[in-house]
Amino acid sequence: MTGRQQKSVRGPVTLDRIHSSGRCIASFENKQVYLDFGIPGETVTYALERRKQGFRSGQVIEHISTSPHRVDPFCIHYWQCGGCPWQHIDYPFQLELKHRILNSALEKYEIDTPKVPPVIPSQELHYYRNRLEYTFSANSPKENHSPEAASGSVLGFHRYGEPGKIIDIRECFLQSEPSRTICDFVKSFAIAQGFEFYDHEQKTGFLRSLSIRNARSGKTMVVVGMAQDQPVEREILLKRMLEEFPSIVSLSWTIHLSHAHGQLQGDIIPFGGTKPYLFLMLAGNMYRVHASSFFQPNTRQAEQIFLTAREWAGLQGKEKVYDLYTGAGAIALTLASQAGHITGIEGSPLAVEDARENAVLNGFDNVEFLTGDVLETFKPEFLQEHGRPDLVILDPPRSGTLIEIKKTIIASGAEKVLYLSCNPVSLAFDLKQLTTAYRVVRIQPYDMLPHTPHLETLVLLQRK
Repeated sequence: MTGRQQKSVRGPVTLDRIHSSGRCIASFENKQVYLDFGIPGETVTYALERRKQGFRSGQVIEHISTSPHRVDPFCIHYWQCGGCPWQHIDYPFQLELKHRILNSALEKYEIDTPKVPPVIPSQELHYYRNRLEYTFSANSPKENHSPEAASGSVLGFHRYGEPGKIIDIRECFLQSEPSRTICDFVKSFAIAQGFEFYDHEQKTGFLRSLSIRNARSGKTMVVVGMAQDQPVEREILLKRMLEEFPSIVSLSWTIHLSHAHGQLQGDIIPFGGTKPYLFLMLAGNMYRVHASSFFQPNTRQAEQIFLTAREWAGLQGKEKVYDLYTGAGAIALTLASQAGHITGIEGSPLAVEDARENAVLNGFDNVEFLTGDVLETFKPEFLQEHGRPDLVILDPPRSGTLIEIKKTIIASGAEKVLYLSCNPVSLAFDLKQLTTAYRVVRIQPYDMLPHTPHLETLVLLQRK
């Protein structure tokens, strides 16, 4: 039984298969039920939590038969935190389930591909993320916080299935030190100083978020997010953090612009002579990354993917390449030494600023980066101005890319398309349109985020 409060128990049911969300699917009373904390093949009872338009979801309560792939979760917060929801599954079987999710998506959309090889495992199963974001809360329910946070003032993650509630995090296996030490210090120091944590119900308070990004060099970037600026309290906290942690080479603060979203949104303002960015090494190149810029979370696995992308591209030194959703330019610069010219397009001005600086840092003068929404920039007029590409690189957000962008890729006449996806379902949906003009010649899934259902997949398409 999980550590969460349960409703009436139903079942027994057999967990038939895995869903792309990571939940197991069972049938009960001629309805499909999507259940947390299960493994396909198990027979269980469950508690129903939500019903919506024929969609029912819940969580496993008791195991009548248990999978041989079930293991004990390694984190004390497992039942409350959604950061690593597959902790109860042994790692080899996690990879098998991810393989099934990818194959199911490809079959659903009838995508003709070579046989999908096994998922390449992550080299690190714990402490693999280079960035985490914690949330302050002034009114955490008693069951969500640790004994030392009896006041309800906590610093942690959103509770699984209940994003409006924050749980107090005392241990975490996602990011290496000094992440946890910084988090614990900031929480303790802020409570001792009487600083107000953000009240998610009243929309009041001072401290809102704590973003930490680590480089393999041992250097750290930290951004403290605030609901409102309190200059005296801000100065006291940030100055003390720099004194306590010499590894922090980038310390900034920001004011959250919206009560609805906790992610970094406003201007990132450096503190104490530091800069609002951190330098990361990946596949032999140095990257400057701003606090709000996207960068692949698992650095070592990203290296494998990008080097494979360079190999599959098979560039001979003269090709024209367009890199859509280029971010800080990591894929573009990994391929730059073998390309004639690469044009990257990215909607974030800060990311483009980073990408341009990264080209200079690594000595590439055959790469340019344009600021603009991909849909509004990568249009037929763009092709008329910049010419026909030999290769298009596509690394979109989880939702995939848009129909008009896919139309432009097809119309571009590019001989090859490299698609890097973080969502098997949106990948398969996008391939449905792209394969009207291209055929999939290579495909390789990678595990970027162990103990989660997420999967990274690299696909090479060749024009028919």
